[in-house]
Amino acid sequence: MKIEITKEEYNDVLDLLHMASWVLISHNTREDPRIEKYDSIIQKFYALAREMGRGDLIEYDPGSRKYHPTKAFEDTSRSIEFIDEFVDHSFWDELIIRFAERDAARQVGGYEQLDLLSHKDRHALEDLIEERYSEEFNENGLSRLEIVERFGDHDASKPVPTPD
Repeated sequence: MKIEITKEEYNDVLDLLHMASWVLISHNTREDPRIEKYDSIIQKFYALAREMGRGDLIEYDPGSRKYHPTKAFEDTSRSIEFIDEFVDHSFWDELIIRFAERDAARQVGGYEQLDLLSHKDRHALEDLIEERYSEEFNENGLSRLEIVERFGDHDASKPVPTPD
């Protein structure tokens, strides 16, 4: 298959590939065989950088035998902006969703009871709680969030860690 794209479109493809690569590998601490086929495709496109007149954005590392984005790419790519926005939104969304699920489970007597609710009833309950957390975090961020230890939750034989 042959696809013709402009240099501007190639730059956009590099941004897309960088975002995809970030999603695939940013959280991994070890090699993941599921990623190999995607990395192979990314490498094919990165290898075209010099031919597309964008050798300043992608460089070959003989040690790893792979192409990588350069500092110039990272300084000019809009992909970093999109990644940062995604991470920020994901953090708040997950925090709110997980707190709402926890609080809903507490209200109905545990996760098992929560799972017995109809889809409609569960979402109605969780949506109300999510709204409360959303308002709180929009107004105050994390400034009022604290870990409160209840009596009996901590093993008294172990010291409580303190921040450095």
